[in-house]
Amino acid sequence: MSFDDFMAKIRYWDNRCARWMMRHFYIIFFEFVLVAIFFIFFFNTFRALDIFASVPSDDVIGNLLIQQNTHTLIIIVLLLLNSFWMLFMFNGLNRLRILLKDINFTLMRRKQGP
Repeated sequence: MSFDDFMAKIRYWDNRCARWMMRHFYIIFFEFVLVAIFFIFFFNTFRALDIFASVPSDDVIGNLLIQQNTHTLIIIVLLLLNSFWMLFMFNGLNRLRILLKDINFTLMRRKQGP
């Protein structure tokens, strides 16, 4: 085995290990963080709904606060869902980048071959 073939194998395995680490550590870490935040706000929404049921209907200030809290919770949930979507898009772009890098590596290896 020549030195160039040995270095090509090292680059290949380095590329595969980097791809595995990027796919399994960073993306899953961000997904866990976002899921934890989502569940915190989801259970907070249930607590807020329980509070909404105890406010009398003739209390104007209480009803305005309930409306504001509801709108704020909707905005927070939409921002969290947007974060999930952005993470999905980032993951897709990252996989595309890795695929293009792998194609480039393969083409450059064929170009330098015999």
